[in-house]
Order: sequence, then C-alpha cells, then structure tokens
Amino acid sequence: MAPAAGCGPPTLFLMSSLPFSQLAGHTIVSWVGTEMALSEGLQGEGPIVWAHPSVQYLQLISIDMMLSDGEVYRVLSQSDDGSGYYGLYLERLVAMEAPSCPESGSIYRTRMLNELPIGAVTIVVRESDGPSAVLRIEAIVDGSKVTLLSGEVYERDEGNFFVAERDESILVQVDGVRPTSNLWG
Repeated sequence: MAPAAGCGPPTLFLMSSLPFSQLAGHTIVSWVGTEMALSEGLQGEGPIVWAHPSVQYLQLISIDMMLSDGEVYRVLSQSDDGSGYYGLYLERLVAMEAPSCPESGSIYRTRMLNELPIGAVTIVVRESDGPSAVLRIEAIVDGSKVTLLSGEVYERDEGNFFVAERDESILVQVDGVRPTSNLWG
C-alpha cells in the first residue's frame, strides 16, 4: 500500500550509543516520536486507545530530538537483552525521523511531539539498573521537568491499565502528568 500524500518512509541512520550527559547544555528545538497505543480496543478490534484518564504517561517506542546546532539524537528503551538489565539509551542520528501517516488499525504513529517543551536542557539520571542501564531520567527543558521512564502500559481488562517499569517502551511525563496535545488527545 502506498503512503498517503505528504507521508513517507522514515529517514533513519544510527551512528553510535552515547551517555545522556551528551545532551546537557544543548537546546532542544523539536521532538518527533513513535507513539504506541495503550490498547487495540475491544477484543483487538478497535477503536485504538491512545490516551486514558487513568494513565498519566505518553507511551512511545522512540523519541527523536533535534538540537539547535542541527544534531539529532534518539532515545530508545531495551528489554532484557540477556544481561538481566533494562533501560533507556541514546543514539546519535544523521537525520530526524519524519512524521508519517499511520496505517489503518495500526497501534503505532510517528508524529511531532508538540506537547513536549523546547529550550535549553539539563539531564539528571534518576534511576539506573546495573552498570549502564538507565531506567529513569529527568530532562529539565525550559523550566519544565520531562521524565522518561523505561516501562510499558498494559491493559489488564477492557479499559483497565497498569504500568510495568523495566520494559521496552518509553513512558513520558511533563511536570508529573501525561503531556497533552490539542491535535492528538
């Protein structure tokens, strides 16, 4: 199936894994993320659930940040790779992933994250797992606290959710609550 007009394949080239301190002192000018839905809906037949009042996180599988100097970084989260550790990690990209139109019924959508603040960033690693796995970081961006947590939201029963930490998604809050957007709800 051909993508809809204005939507195209992502542009992505990984370079290397880096410490989060690499972002300190820089200015974030834009964010793009691949969001993962909380639920596929009733018995997996829709409608797709992107947000729920009981879930205070935005759930993503990747987050790209463009800095004012043109550098681009991506945050990912790994599941247990056999080492027994889980966590977030940072990679440098050649180009930022472009927002794209999701396929009908897909639980993934790549979009601009306009609900996240832009500005100068300070990074604090709040929780680690093992020698190099980062479970939770706080990025202070233009005075707002952006928390990134290695975890995932699971549906327990139809419409009831719980958060599992140490998982392969990235859970995001701004100032302790789920960031919201007028465009995506």
